[in-house]
Amino acid sequence: MTTIGKKFKSGQTLIFLLMVMVILVFAVLWNVDIHKIIGLKFRSQHAGDAAALMAARWQGITLNIVGNLNVMQAVAISEGDADALAAITNIQKRLCFTGPLIALEAAQQAAKNNRIYKNPAFTARLRAHAQTVRDDYTHLTDDSGNMLFPEPYEGAWEEYAAMLESVADNGVAAGPDNAHFYSDPAGEHTLLDQSFYDAIASSYWCWFYPHQLGLLENYINHQSWPALPPIENRNYENAEIFGLWLKTQSAPLANTTTAGDPFRDLLNTLAADNNLGVITTNAIATEAVWFVYDPERWEIWDILNTIGEDRFPLTGTLKPEYNYTGADAVVRIIAEDSSMLTPDQSAPDVVWTAAAKPFGYLHNRERPNSYSLVLPAFHEVALIPVDAASGAAGGSYDIAWRNHIELHLENYIERGTAALDPGCYYCQQLNRTKWENPAFRHRGRVWLSQNSHLCVMPPPSGPGTRRGGGTRRGH
Repeated sequence: MTTIGKKFKSGQTLIFLLMVMVILVFAVLWNVDIHKIIGLKFRSQHAGDAAALMAARWQGITLNIVGNLNVMQAVAISEGDADALAAITNIQKRLCFTGPLIALEAAQQAAKNNRIYKNPAFTARLRAHAQTVRDDYTHLTDDSGNMLFPEPYEGAWEEYAAMLESVADNGVAAGPDNAHFYSDPAGEHTLLDQSFYDAIASSYWCWFYPHQLGLLENYINHQSWPALPPIENRNYENAEIFGLWLKTQSAPLANTTTAGDPFRDLLNTLAADNNLGVITTNAIATEAVWFVYDPERWEIWDILNTIGEDRFPLTGTLKPEYNYTGADAVVRIIAEDSSMLTPDQSAPDVVWTAAAKPFGYLHNRERPNSYSLVLPAFHEVALIPVDAASGAAGGSYDIAWRNHIELHLENYIERGTAALDPGCYYCQQLNRTKWENPAFRHRGRVWLSQNSHLCVMPPPSGPGTRRGGGTRRGH
């Protein structure tokens, strides 16, 4: 072999080795990035779970304090201490706001302790809502000139706005995802249902078959939509974020329950546990302001039913003493890692939602709301399925969804597709190539006329037994 041939082959080998080295480098960088993404997912899950548990723990602490104050009030009536009654009620009203906001701040710290830090969009949203409370809640009136959002106690809205701003000043890492804002529309509307948009995006016609078949058949244009529901006249005694779902009842204590002597015995036991004194018959018969569970919120936990075709895929049995809805906490974590090593690649956002709930029972393992009156009964917290929590579909810190509800829908109903934002996922499903396209809806009607028999409930075995194979979120 000539010298020139040897040099040529040597050059080829060098090029081949360089190509192999480049591939190996990219493989190593890609492998490192994959591990970083997996690590970010675990970190997000841990942070979300910790934040939800911490928020639920403070909900339980607040409920116990409100319950202890109810017992203290019964003792104060027994001892004829009239001055204490108004003070106790005032403290309880403030606790219904400050307790959940302590839960909100504690959730942020729990997320940050797990290395999930300030989310600028979440922080800006909370700060903007504080301004909404300060500007709108204090000034808006109804047709009669009365406050549209009456304060639960004097100066509540200004204090509430200041507390929200304080949390925002420290940065929001875990968005409170089951917030129930007072300014939200009340009632149901198809345009307020995320599954409607998902069905359009995937041409999932079976969603329309049991839910909105008439809409698919009769829709003409944006003028076919009914108006969005009005703002609901709510119980303003509960905070919008991580609310406790309590209400006041002005009545003799005996009227809050039908349990009679067992109820009085329980009160005396609780009073004795805290060295408060003895509760007399007079205290049971005297009218006062008591904090009780809202029966529309503290119900049997029917969604966790494990029997029937639409059963919840729950492993094990829900204990009777824990079978209630009411206060719970749902948080949303959105994490990103900008330090990707692979060229021209950026890490996708990692989204994790988690839900938790305070649990407990009274002395005979009765549900905390067995007697209507709030009593100290909450001993522990636990994670719960997101779909079993309150407001799970609301996504109050799903920023894109909230922007669609608040900025796009009303204009769309009034002006049609011209009012839609082309960068909004939900608007994209309503535009002229999708929902507002008669040909698109016609394809759905034709498909259902031939295949509606396929839109049936799967057999009741295993997870995902809901119509269509599951729900939006299930962990």
